This record gives sequence, structure tokens and C-alpha cells, in this order.
Amino acid sequence: MAASPVAGKGNYSMTVRHDVENLIRRGNIFYWRARVPSSFAQCQPGSRLSLSLHCSDHKKAEVIGRKLNTLMAELKMKSKEPMSKAQLQKLCEHERDVMLLHLEDVSIVARRYRKKSLRISSKGFR
Repeated sequence: MAASPVAGKGNYSMTVRHDVENLIRRGNIFYWRARVPSSFAQCQPGSRLSLSLHCSDHKKAEVIGRKLNTLMAELKMKSKEPMSKAQLQKLCEHERDVMLLHLEDVSIVARRYRKKSLRISSKGFR
């Protein structure tokens, strides 16, 4: 997806929107930037959470972004106690960190499995 041109110039902005809602790339790093739901009375109306996803891989960023969007939707529907913006930020940071660890574990297992399957298939063709 192409970036939108900067007004009055032929240059392109470094910020690009992606298929996943609230996912933005600045340079090589992806960010998740979402509006705080109005149901959180302790937060100012129109305020936003901005969170670096600490990754440059588009697929990983999409997975984390979708998870964070789901978390916000669940909090909006189920939240009974009011939360501050700082509490929401901490919760989202924790969820991002958990997802990064999970995706790293998946990546390691996939590499190991691929190596084993390559060994098996190469032995079968000799």
C-alpha cells in the first residue's frame, strides 16, 4: 500500500497505514495507535494510546496489532472498573511483550521443525 503524498510536495510521508486497524509503520518499526474508548471515564475524550511494537516484521506486527485491537474491544465491553490511561498503557505493553515472546517461540519451533523435515526428506532421496 503506497503512502499518501505530503501536501504541496511530491514527497511521501514515512507513516503508512496497513490492513490492520491502528497499525502504523514509522521507518522500520511498527506502532499500534488506538483511541481510548469513551467508556473509560478517567481518560480524556479523544485521547490515544501509542505503543511501539518493537518489531519490523509486518506479519508479526499484524498479529500483535490484531491481539491489541481484540483486547481493547473486550475491555470496552466487559470493563466494570474504571481504568486510567496509564493503566491501559501498562496492560497493552504487557500484552505486546507476551505476544513478542510467543511469536519468538513459534519462530524457534518452526525453524527446528523445518531443519528436521529437511534432514528427513534429504535422507529419503539419497
